[in-house]
Amino acid sequence: MEFKKIGILGGMGPEASANFYYKIIYYCQKKYQAVQDTDYPPMIIYSLPLTGFDESGIVDKEIVLQQLIHGVKLLEQSNCDFIVMPCNTIHCFINELRKESSIPIMSIIEETVTKLKQAKNPIIGLLASETTLKLQLYQELLNNNNLFCISPTENDGQFITHLICEVMSGTVTAGTKNEVLSIIKRMEKQSANAIVLGCTEIPLAITQKDVNTTVYDTLQILAEAAVDYAIKINY
Repeated sequence: MEFKKIGILGGMGPEASANFYYKIIYYCQKKYQAVQDTDYPPMIIYSLPLTGFDESGIVDKEIVLQQLIHGVKLLEQSNCDFIVMPCNTIHCFINELRKESSIPIMSIIEETVTKLKQAKNPIIGLLASETTLKLQLYQELLNNNNLFCISPTENDGQFITHLICEVMSGTVTAGTKNEVLSIIKRMEKQSANAIVLGCTEIPLAITQKDVNTTVYDTLQILAEAAVDYAIKINY
């Protein structure tokens, strides 16, 4: 089978990127019956220790953008055929990065909204980093596709940030997780019929097993889209 080479611009954070790699492997096994090493697409992973970036999101936009451009160039030089970024927040730079890149850059946000539209889930509860929420990275695209977004309150956002930080440090507490699950329950009461985990750290703490409403793991969605594109399915 002929594959495209996947360039993964990761490290934001490292555990989410590792989880992304595993999701690619498991999806290949489940969807395409991969067994041998040659059944998997080639991948180059650049784990970028990004400065100007923390659990709240982007702290220094200019510093972050320059590092991301450097990462894109490294993956280009590694002869990757396309790039994926297993982090929602840095997609605020996707237009700039696409202009700098000679190869396609797949968007985790665009792929997620496509899934939501196909599933006909019109009211979305969104959990995300402070930067992703503040810049409304999802809201505009959701609205353009006739999907309504319920965002966390400012107070709710603090608990989401705490959960992201705990995931990053490997110390998720039951108290913080339960606070975020309470946010999801309030969104369900507001008629949310889907919950988007719009930060790639969150699925490391909260999964479909914890929630009654359908959960959309953006990391899983990107992994599946990357594999499908790598083996030239539906593209």
